[in-house]
Amino acid sequence: MTFIVIKKALIISAFAVLAFPDAAIANDINAQALELAGQKNFESALSVLGHQNAQLASGYEHRFLKARILSWAGKYGEARSELDSLMKSYPDNPDLQLALGNLEYYQGRLNAAEIEYGKVLRKFPNYQDARNGLDNVRKARAEAAANGQETWRIDSGLGFSDFDLDDISEWNEQYLRVEFSPDDLAYHASIQRYKRFGTTDLQLQAGIADAVRGGWDWGLEAGITPSGTFRPDWSLGARVGRAIELLDGTVFYPNVTYRLDDYDSGSLHNVQPGLVAYLDGGIVLSARAIATFQQNEEDQLGWLIEGRVPVSDRLQLRAGYANAPEAIDGVAISTQSLFGGVTFQVKENLDLHLNLARDDREESYVRKSASVGFTYKR
Repeated sequence: MTFIVIKKALIISAFAVLAFPDAAIANDINAQALELAGQKNFESALSVLGHQNAQLASGYEHRFLKARILSWAGKYGEARSELDSLMKSYPDNPDLQLALGNLEYYQGRLNAAEIEYGKVLRKFPNYQDARNGLDNVRKARAEAAANGQETWRIDSGLGFSDFDLDDISEWNEQYLRVEFSPDDLAYHASIQRYKRFGTTDLQLQAGIADAVRGGWDWGLEAGITPSGTFRPDWSLGARVGRAIELLDGTVFYPNVTYRLDDYDSGSLHNVQPGLVAYLDGGIVLSARAIATFQQNEEDQLGWLIEGRVPVSDRLQLRAGYANAPEAIDGVAISTQSLFGGVTFQVKENLDLHLNLARDDREESYVRKSASVGFTYKR
């Protein structure tokens, strides 16, 4: 009986090879690539996949396997791009959603990985691989806590400004910001040194925020400028927003921020309702209205738009335009700003930034500025 079953299987396999030779070749290539990836020969595995003909290379099996191998190889940007593209064609595919969770997990983004695994389980409660992913997230958190490993982020940089008017001296500023996220809350503190109008102000700020991505998001911040001359004596800020995910994977983040700055000359209130859209391929678009209400001065209204796009695994570009009030020395005046920048990922936990801007302050001056900085995560 066993011999007959084996004989029938061989006959069926032979018929499949004769009837669908391309499919048989594709299966063989995929198997070779998977075997090489299992041996951690990721470049060789991707090279083998590259031998598929164009028609088969555009198919689901090939593209999904390629995305998985790219993620195993640490090419997270390329893997994300491939998975996002597949999700557009197969929005309810749990294997793709699981792969997104795995991709976040490989990068150490445990909160984001937990969210992706949760999406799978809400639709498919018995999907064991997603349950295993959640277990891995919990184990990673427990191990980090046991080893005393917490989440740190350090941002620092310096900037310079030049003016079209000779009677205004150059400005410069430096900043250092440290954030600590031991759990679902993030705590931060910063110090900023401003040199303007021939004098120097030192501003100190501290705050707390929700450290989990997804769902509701909020933050609170307070700051002081001891013996301040052109920066606010003290300030208070708050933010609230909510991430909304659509069926195609697009995420919208409507939010609103409020800030109160108190100067010797009076108080200045700033309200900014905004919307951020996270699209396929890592593209991020944002827009916000900006309203400033000030004592003894005319209220100001404006807006800002900005876009960010990755051009490679390590390089990201940003650009934007604003026609909005800018507060300097306690007075907000409409300012047109054109700005842009480049972020380069030196390694997984270190980014370098270069930013350029041109500000045209109404009936005052044109300011050109440049800044460099870094972001370090641990």
